[in-house]
Amino acid sequence: MLDRTLIYYLIVGVLNFIVCTGIMFMLFNMCGFSEHVAPVVNYALGSLIWYLACRYLLFRGTETTWQSMIRFTIEVLICYVLSYYIAAPLMSCWLLDYESVRNIFDFGGSDKITGNFEMTVGAIVYAVLNYFGQRYFVFSSRFEYHRKQQESTCGK
Repeated sequence: MLDRTLIYYLIVGVLNFIVCTGIMFMLFNMCGFSEHVAPVVNYALGSLIWYLACRYLLFRGTETTWQSMIRFTIEVLICYVLSYYIAAPLMSCWLLDYESVRNIFDFGGSDKITGNFEMTVGAIVYAVLNYFGQRYFVFSSRFEYHRKQQESTCGK
């Protein structure tokens, strides 16, 4: 589980997360996009960047198939729905009753607290779910390819 691909995954993922999440909050807080549309833009852009990074930087050495592209799309949609329509609203109901939590998320104004909180929770839950989905569902053969390469070079 802890290997070179995880380190690269984290580096690329953190950079992608910062850029795309920043765009999401800018769209929501400054451009008037809804708390449902801003994340869609975020994840459409982020998913495109992420797929290209996985295909050409992280998991080189195996072919891209239509099957892997379909699995990628399905995995992104499942992570998105679980993150933004299940986890985020549940956490919102539970944690936004606390004034200290509300104060953290009022950076866009008091009318944006719930949206900022749910987008933050959704982004974090999405990142965690996405790692495991990418590793074990979408790019599992590429992880295996790189693991075998590492084992063969370490065994010499």
